[in-house]
Amino acid sequence: MTLRRKLSSLVLAAACAVPLTAFSATQAQAGTTGTLAYGPTKCSYLTNGDLCATGISGSPDGYDAAYKKISGSTVTVRFRLMCINGFQKDDNGAFSISAGQRRSFVFSVGDQGSCRVRMKDVNSGAYYYSPYVVIP
Repeated sequence: MTLRRKLSSLVLAAACAVPLTAFSATQAQAGTTGTLAYGPTKCSYLTNGDLCATGISGSPDGYDAAYKKISGSTVTVRFRLMCINGFQKDDNGAFSISAGQRRSFVFSVGDQGSCRVRMKDVNSGAYYYSPYVVIP
């Protein structure tokens, strides 16, 4: 598991349960000593789960994409960060998720302004979008 995935899991677990304003990251966790700040987590509530985005300032500086699958069969999905300024970036590859699981990915891309997460269901070809978020 990469550092990015570990930190992303920690961020998502905390951000989805209770909105956070700050999180101190140790040098081992984030590569630098400092404080992370989170903007509000904004979600689209889908039939089978919640697709969320959060802006993160600090290290890593970027955006957290998260999907919490609540019900339904296992699906294979991908995240893409899409910003108003035209910037786009894909995650590191498709992944499967089952009911009761939460998966996330941190896009360490710096401040790109207002961005949202697009999630593609690889099996059906359907697209789902989170609301736009910014880095605080």
